[in-house]
Amino acid sequence: MLEKTYKELASLHFKDVFTIIEEVCRNHGIPVYLIGAHARILLMLKEGLEPARGTKDIDFAIMIPDIDSYDSFMSDLIDMGFRKVNEPYRVILDKTNTVVDILPFGQIEEEGTVKFTDRKTELSVIGMEEVLDKAIKLEHEGFEIKVPPLVGIIVLKLISWDEKLYRTKDLDDIYEIIRDYFNVANDEFYEKYTSILDELNEEDFMIESGAFMIGIGIKNIIEESSYLKQKIIEIIDKELGEEPGSIGEYFLQQNHFDNYRTVKRIFSLISKGISYS
Repeated sequence: MLEKTYKELASLHFKDVFTIIEEVCRNHGIPVYLIGAHARILLMLKEGLEPARGTKDIDFAIMIPDIDSYDSFMSDLIDMGFRKVNEPYRVILDKTNTVVDILPFGQIEEEGTVKFTDRKTELSVIGMEEVLDKAIKLEHEGFEIKVPPLVGIIVLKLISWDEKLYRTKDLDDIYEIIRDYFNVANDEFYEKYTSILDELNEEDFMIESGAFMIGIGIKNIIEESSYLKQKIIEIIDKELGEEPGSIGEYFLQQNHFDNYRTVKRIFSLISKGISYS
């Protein structure tokens, strides 16, 4: 039985925020997606899993053609009760003091980067279009919300970590998904992938089969982009050496796993899933 609700783990004021966001997106004719920790929490709760880490800030991604359209969008948010802060992609809803990031992607990108009007701020959005192309719809607080799949969240957080090695919360989220993913993907595993059963260790069966299924899911996201595929494979390959990579080292420091052999095994199975045919 779940002990905490979405509002306890995340935002008491999601409905206040999304009511305005959805209206402005509808007026501009652009799609909006819930991403980041809120998406992870919502997806896990819908699967009957209780996330260990909550969050209060809310992150959205919007598919938008250019910076002028983005500036117009943000201006409309200001007119409807949000206020600006220093970061050009961040606003705060005055009514509830809720911090909201609005991350643009799509045609606005230049080689995976968005340059804002001041030209002093650049935002990496590598992988966002490919991940959100696989978005799923969930009902939440009376809204139909598009969110990336859990494996898509892993893709984005692997890239985020690789670019900013201080964002350890990304690794906590990755670990949490790895830990519980078999509970999400077990039906598909038994329907399609029992051929690898003999390769899995019985004592670590759930974590190992879950890691393999994560690899399958990642494959389905990255296979259309050679650049994204290469980047994700390079990040995972860093965890398969004789010594722990940066992710494995953090997992061991946090006692997420007992030894490097287990960590390396998990990433090798993710890699196996990505290359499986």
